[in-house]
Amino acid sequence: MKEQEKIIATTFTLITYQAKDALWTVGFLIAAVIFPALLAHTPQNQWVTGTIVNVLLFLAVWRVGIVNAALVAVFPSSIALMRGLLPAPMAILVPYIILSNLAMIFVFYAIKKYPLAGIISGSVVKFLFLFAITSFFIKLATPLLVMMQWPQLFTALAGGLIAVGIIKITHIPKA
Repeated sequence: MKEQEKIIATTFTLITYQAKDALWTVGFLIAAVIFPALLAHTPQNQWVTGTIVNVLLFLAVWRVGIVNAALVAVFPSSIALMRGLLPAPMAILVPYIILSNLAMIFVFYAIKKYPLAGIISGSVVKFLFLFAITSFFIKLATPLLVMMQWPQLFTALAGGLIAVGIIKITHIPKA
């Protein structure tokens, strides 16, 4: 009888844990779509929305793991493009923005035992990827190119530092 009780207890624990992860993931997805949409028409919105999206990406990796965080990484740019929140010429960059977000969260996940190192490394990888794409492969107007270069590094670093602050203050459990 003891063996059955262990199986039942484990099963209910896994079900509860998976339901919590699903709720957290949905919450991150909603926030990653709504915040940029609400702030799209504010002055200097890239600094605010970019930082918020990066906070959400780092928190998603921390709380729900890499697979669910990857889902969160795909949505903000895709929805922003579909809703017309990005300048039309930037449509060509959306797949690269998504890939840069994925690269950032994979690097952070790989070394999240050391959150600060993961944030710095992930942010630099994201920046270098987008910098290389916009410098060598895709030619756009200068203001659009600038948006995909240094601001990406700063918003990723700021988002990561804010995420660590939130994790430390709220004690969000690690995935």
